[in-house]
Amino acid sequence: METVWVCRLQFYIFFFLLASSSISVGGSNILFFHGVSTASHRTAIWPLAEKLADAGHNVTYIFPVTKRLGSHPRIEEFAPSKMVPLIGDFVSDFDINIRLNDQEMEWMRQAYSQSVVFCEAFYDSPEIQEWLARPDLHYDLVMLDALGECGYGLVHKFKAKHILFVPLLAPFLHDGFGLMPETSSIPELSLHYKPTELTFFNRVSNTLMILFWRYSYLDFIRNVEPVIKDKLNLTEFPPIAEFEKNTSLVLINNHWVEDYPISLPPMFVSFSGLGCKKEPVANPLPEKVSKFLEDADGFIYISFGSAVVASAMPISLRDEFFAALKSLPKLRFLWRWTGRVPDNTPENVLLLPWFPQHDILAHPKIKGFVTQAGRPSTQEALCYAVPLIAIPMFADQDYNADRMEYIGGAIRLDIKNISSALLQESIHELAYNPKHKERMVELSNMFKDRPIDPLDNAFYWTEYVLRYDTSLLKPLGINQTWYQRRLLDVYLFLFVVAGTVAGTVMFFTVMIFKYAFALVFSKQQKTKAE
Repeated sequence: METVWVCRLQFYIFFFLLASSSISVGGSNILFFHGVSTASHRTAIWPLAEKLADAGHNVTYIFPVTKRLGSHPRIEEFAPSKMVPLIGDFVSDFDINIRLNDQEMEWMRQAYSQSVVFCEAFYDSPEIQEWLARPDLHYDLVMLDALGECGYGLVHKFKAKHILFVPLLAPFLHDGFGLMPETSSIPELSLHYKPTELTFFNRVSNTLMILFWRYSYLDFIRNVEPVIKDKLNLTEFPPIAEFEKNTSLVLINNHWVEDYPISLPPMFVSFSGLGCKKEPVANPLPEKVSKFLEDADGFIYISFGSAVVASAMPISLRDEFFAALKSLPKLRFLWRWTGRVPDNTPENVLLLPWFPQHDILAHPKIKGFVTQAGRPSTQEALCYAVPLIAIPMFADQDYNADRMEYIGGAIRLDIKNISSALLQESIHELAYNPKHKERMVELSNMFKDRPIDPLDNAFYWTEYVLRYDTSLLKPLGINQTWYQRRLLDVYLFLFVVAGTVAGTVMFFTVMIFKYAFALVFSKQQKTKAE
């Protein structure tokens, strides 16, 4: 009888532990944190947050922008009040004129210095202080956006695992995760090279630029560390570079169609196209838009993303755009435009501050998409098989535009060289030459043809991190120095050995020739003496 009781007790204990284990994964506390961010960053990852909440996880979402699309009843959201206006001002400072004046790299570098200010504002925001003061506040997993290094303070506070989600493999990340940059064949994003342009000297600059970005990043995080330490009243705080090494997983927003094929270890998981379905369904368009398109043979959608203020372009450039659009009266144009609507807007152009982009791209009458080539917009175009005219402005957009042009999915234009004739010719080519649509359909099919839905895949790997230690997924080079990883010490050793051998051979060769010459010379002298 006692044996039966003991067996039952063991069974109950086992069942309790199993149930507890299930709860710890199925009802985990998960925190999403965005640092320097625009609306597109949220658009890319938000479906994963929703799916985690639907699965029973307790999700908290920190996003420093008040204007956002989508919400979820099971997700608690924070918009840090002191951080929001700073991010808003920083993003709104970007307009087309920065590109026209070749200042986009300077603007991007400011993101580093401004991140320190944003971090201070985050921890100083009253709602964040109140949230952090909650008793028994705990998170099992922190999801960090790129340039969200301020969030490492939360990782440390909660002793949580963390996942990094990035729009692409930024050049400063390679050495942090032990990756060997493929600079011999893949262009570095800030140099705007195409694969066909990687000459010897371009490969030199391509290689050195990766190291420059890493040095700049290390300098940046050294400035963030004391802010975190001060704001959280920490006596000790590990270097952020150590947090990089301890990253459980990297969710990367890329796919080999839209990005150059790169070699990545298992800890990198693609989440490109989370909202893309194999058979997309379009919702009815707003009445004003639908009526505008009623008698049109087709239309072109124009949007330069959430960060670029198109209305700030010089009047002369705006008139070049308008002249090109007006010269194509059989087409209608929907242009996402914030600010005052100009009096000389052509009749076949509708300017509005917002369009339902997914429904616009899924519309049967769409002929093309004029875009800044941001990563989410490019992915949505691939999802709906809409050919592109890519006019990049900043960040990774040149890189994306070059890739899409390289594989035949886009016509790439430079905003600094646009004329009405060039734009008119490009739009006409895109809308009426069927090869562009045919190629984009082919690319779209490849983009959507996957063994597992990208949202299900990202969800699976997120829960995998909650279940297991992921150290086996990481490259072994993560603990090597930058020069060991590039085998520079090996090549230097081989160069020294080869030089030593060559020098030794040369020395003995010279000595032998000298001895032989002396021997011959002495014999000749002896012969003459006789």
